Amino acid sequence: MQFAYITNFKNLQTILLLVATKKLYTKKKKVKSVTTNNNFGEQIKTIRTYNQMTIREVAKQAGISHSYLSQIENNRRDTPNPEVIKKIAIGLNADYYYLLKIAGYHNNSYSNLNFLNEQVQNAPEEFKKQFMVKHDPHIKKLVEGRKKVNPKLSNPEIDIRFPNCFFTHASVNDYLQLLRLNKKITTVEMAKRLDMEVADYVTLENQINYDSTELDKYSKQIGEALGVGDFKDWMLFVYTETPNQSFIDSYDPKDVLTEVKVTVPSIVKKYDEEGHVYFQRYTEEQLVQNFRNLEHILGDDRLITYNGRVLNRKDKKKILQMIDILLD
Repeated sequence: MQFAYITNFKNLQTILLLVATKKLYTKKKKVKSVTTNNNFGEQIKTIRTYNQMTIREVAKQAGISHSYLSQIENNRRDTPNPEVIKKIAIGLNADYYYLLKIAGYHNNSYSNLNFLNEQVQNAPEEFKKQFMVKHDPHIKKLVEGRKKVNPKLSNPEIDIRFPNCFFTHASVNDYLQLLRLNKKITTVEMAKRLDMEVADYVTLENQINYDSTELDKYSKQIGEALGVGDFKDWMLFVYTETPNQSFIDSYDPKDVLTEVKVTVPSIVKKYDEEGHVYFQRYTEEQLVQNFRNLEHILGDDRLITYNGRVLNRKDKKKILQMIDILLD
């Protein structure tokens, strides 16, 4: 999982590469007019060249044909859909959300990740120091050792290790405090926004967690103050996009269940081995069981897709035959 796009397009080497590749791949031959995003093809080519990879190498890792990738780079094909862009991102070892953005797709996840990165990068020095001393024994030892020698000595290791440590160990109250400090909102102001005593707010900020009733109660007000919408929803996004150990340890699927209602026919038209039509009626209990019955799922006329391809009856029959062979 990546939290920031690391390729630096502003350095001179990359700019020269962009100019060079633009000249190398410009052709006078007329091609069919298509809807393309010229910037996307150029950026793909620049990233690939910067990473010193050939088109064939990227295509192989991405699982697409090298000729198709070449056409994308040279703006001779439509801008690919998000699924293909994800494959290209894997092939280039690049940020998927960044590629979506330059391809012209509006993606909230990319914006949210950018915002999250900015918040962590702009964390106040004292906040970072306190967090690292609490969660990183190595940093704690360094800080305490330097403090004995000279309290004014800096701790450059904190800036290097803080982002990864924060994404791994930060709890809801850490994010709440970080966003509040970055917005330069005092505890007095937050208490006023939540209509509570300052002491009560300080206790809330120190103890609030994802499952607390206080978060459910004040989530919208906190989110509005910090500019992230509903704060609990934002925290769920953070935890699903970062390797947060505290959320992983406390994760319970029951907490994120979503009820989905599906309507299915209780009488189904079927064909016997000789091609004769007959109708089968299912009880409610049988209908529920059918959702767990792979043979039923592949045996009826419902729409089933695999990697974007719609499976026809012949495809389903082949799958069932292969399963019979594998499980025999």
